[in-house]
Amino acid sequence: MRFSTIVIMTSIPLLLSGCSLQQRLDATAAKVHKRFADAKAWEQLPLRTISWEQAVMMMKRNNSDISGARKDIERSERDGLSIYTDMIPGVSYYGYFTKTLDELSGQFSAKDVNSNVNVTFNLPTLTQVPYRVYASKAQTYGAIKALEGKERECISKLYNISRCREVRLRLRALEDSQQDIPEQDRILASRDRSTEDAQHWVKMAELLGDYSARWQILPQSVPKISWSTYEKRMTRLDDLVVCQYVLRLEQARLSQYSIALRYLPTINTSLYSPSLFSSSGGTYQGSFLNGEDTRINLSLSYSLDTKMGNWYNFRNSKDNYEKVCREVAVGVAEHKNKLMTLQNSVREYFNWRSYMNKRIAYIENSPTESAEELIQRNKTIYEMKRELLRQELQAVESESAVVLEYGLIK
Repeated sequence: MRFSTIVIMTSIPLLLSGCSLQQRLDATAAKVHKRFADAKAWEQLPLRTISWEQAVMMMKRNNSDISGARKDIERSERDGLSIYTDMIPGVSYYGYFTKTLDELSGQFSAKDVNSNVNVTFNLPTLTQVPYRVYASKAQTYGAIKALEGKERECISKLYNISRCREVRLRLRALEDSQQDIPEQDRILASRDRSTEDAQHWVKMAELLGDYSARWQILPQSVPKISWSTYEKRMTRLDDLVVCQYVLRLEQARLSQYSIALRYLPTINTSLYSPSLFSSSGGTYQGSFLNGEDTRINLSLSYSLDTKMGNWYNFRNSKDNYEKVCREVAVGVAEHKNKLMTLQNSVREYFNWRSYMNKRIAYIENSPTESAEELIQRNKTIYEMKRELLRQELQAVESESAVVLEYGLIK
């Protein structure tokens, strides 16, 4: 009889599977092949221009990294809620019937069925509740700040892609204005531009989370940043950057606290009751949590750290906290040096750009005495303007860096 029961129960999953593993894999592979066949090359996709605000909204809605950070907040909130939902009693039902093979052809009755309804109370250790609540709040707060940081990072990337694209298009227009470029060089430049365009579409689509078109942002809608505003802010750390350091220190401190809690006595509570409802052979009985059949247990236990395991762990966590403090101090100092280096680099760029623009204006207004001098002058102006645009591409990296550091200040 036991053998027959095992065969019947183990055969249920096989019946539910419906078909073989290979059939399911083939069906999924067919969907993948169809998606590949339906996918279009970048040149075949429509070209769509959107504003900066539309791009930011699309990115916050569809970007996978931002969506993942948002899911982390939801997970943290659920973890915090579980501290209280763990106290909700659980209700379970268990029913079965038993008969011999000879009796299966007969009629069934209530006496053949047995069932139980149980209520289980799981109360957490009281000394751990305050720590779990605080740690959960810290985790949720950290997840919220991580989402803010991820959004700022994506905005910095979007700004970088948009600005670099606009500068490169101006550089192309400048290069196309030259008439004496060999045809072979034009062909090579065209190939490079096609590769550059494809890379741009991939980065933009990945950032926006939408591969249905070749997205481009209207250049006029991209915010213009003011270096004077950022220079005033670069005298101090951004609040979001400070929060990252603070949360790292707090995480190390909580590690010490969790180990120190092991030195406190453990207080456990439990609520015991017989089955809420029980039916066996047609006989009904049970408990409805009245004073006669319900018992509350409260226990207090304390374990001495005779093997010094908790002490060693506490010392290690304390050493780790001191290490994190030193790393944060070094990180803050390095952060300041990087900001100062960035400031100096930007100042040098603006001074150089101002000189180059004045130099170009002077050369353009200078008279020429021959055709050769005119050709040479135009060539010199072209090279200087080309270098200006190339250096502007490098300056965009600095602009993106301060946007990442302090956010986009219009």
